[in-house]
Amino acid sequence: MSRVERHKNEYSKADRKAVEKIKPSDDSADLKFAYGKSEKAAEPASVQAKPVQGADYEVTRKGRAARNKKEVQADEPGILDQTEEEKARARKEARAMGDGRPEFHGGRLLGGLIHLIGTLIIIAAIVACLGIFVPRFAGIGQYTVKDGGMEPAIPAGSMVYSAQTEPSTLSQGDVIVFYANETGNIPVTHRVVENQIADGKVITKGDANPQNDPEPVLYSNIIGKKVFSVPMLGYLAAPMESTLGKIAMGLVIIGAYLLTVIGSKMRKA
Repeated sequence: MSRVERHKNEYSKADRKAVEKIKPSDDSADLKFAYGKSEKAAEPASVQAKPVQGADYEVTRKGRAARNKKEVQADEPGILDQTEEEKARARKEARAMGDGRPEFHGGRLLGGLIHLIGTLIIIAAIVACLGIFVPRFAGIGQYTVKDGGMEPAIPAGSMVYSAQTEPSTLSQGDVIVFYANETGNIPVTHRVVENQIADGKVITKGDANPQNDPEPVLYSNIIGKKVFSVPMLGYLAAPMESTLGKIAMGLVIIGAYLLTVIGSKMRKA
């Protein structure tokens, strides 16, 4: 069997027509094949090898490529022979290398959003708990503003923190928390208009009210002077004063933590 006929058996059907048109050469410098490798034909050392050209060179190149391709395919496991772990690794490598198509990261974006929402809820709950329970241990009183008498400085629903002070040191513009005669045991937060030290009274007024309060506030009814206030915190503090409210807050924190866990897993998937 000649060299060209031997190569014909290795080509695919698509290449055979092109190979049949190639004519063999009688040149002794043509290449021979041995298991996918080429080597010069044996010749005397005094005779220099001539460069391979023409149709035989094309046969040499195509034959080498066909053998190399078959060897690679023989070494690679088939898709059916791969384990699930190998298939997953192959898919991961394909995504990393890219296949020319845009990759959709919807799951990753949704996971990040869920994780962010859970984190914000946890932070808000922790801040609320610190703002409600910690000041009590520092000797600072906290009171919820029920109405809009001090708006816009202190809107309704705000939490006002006050510290005990000497009533005679109060001056005009100070915000105090006191018990008014008409409200009984309900604290009121208003601004000092005048301090009548000789009478042991202060004149107060709400920022949103057109006139001063109808009755002066006795020194004995003054709870303290405002240190600072937090808007909207009073609405959250009111239900947490009860046992049911504390349980609800605990469930909210647990649910927010689960959101962060789910979001993290979705981002890594």
